[in-house]
Amino acid sequence: MTCPFPQSKKLGQKYLNKSYLNQKVNMDANLTVMIVTNKLKQSNSSYFFNDEILGWAAYENSKKRFNYKYDLWTLQSTYKYGNKFTKDYRNKRKYYTNQLVKKFEKLTKLKIKKIHHSRIHGWMYSSNSKPLKQLSLWNKSLKLGLCGDYFGGPRLENGWLSAQDLFKKIS
Repeated sequence: MTCPFPQSKKLGQKYLNKSYLNQKVNMDANLTVMIVTNKLKQSNSSYFFNDEILGWAAYENSKKRFNYKYDLWTLQSTYKYGNKFTKDYRNKRKYYTNQLVKKFEKLTKLKIKKIHHSRIHGWMYSSNSKPLKQLSLWNKSLKLGLCGDYFGGPRLENGWLSAQDLFKKIS
């Protein structure tokens, strides 16, 4: 099983050990906007910002997985901003998308002439900045395993490390 801590706690309350269930895990949220734009003249693959609203931006074309006539960007809010607005962003998708895009333009000094497509998503349980003492859980008698990025820390890579740790416990 893999899911955010609050959901795993609820789903597994009858099966998971008390030491796991009693942990204090504070999951942070973020808003993520993916946009397709005109070609922008820039050479960075990503940006990290010291800003209240926008945390980072990734230039997806830099991964060279494909040739595309447009630029693809992922913009991610700060946790502070996400924690404040993720619960109700669905009612104002255009507003929050525009806020993140305008902030991106201001901070990078890049000029977007046209957005061909955009999509916003709120990640209520995006990140856990305080790692747990283990990377995964495995109950051999129940054949129940639990993994997730929140076990190891705030990065996506922690999800892979948690799954790898669970695999080792199972095999």
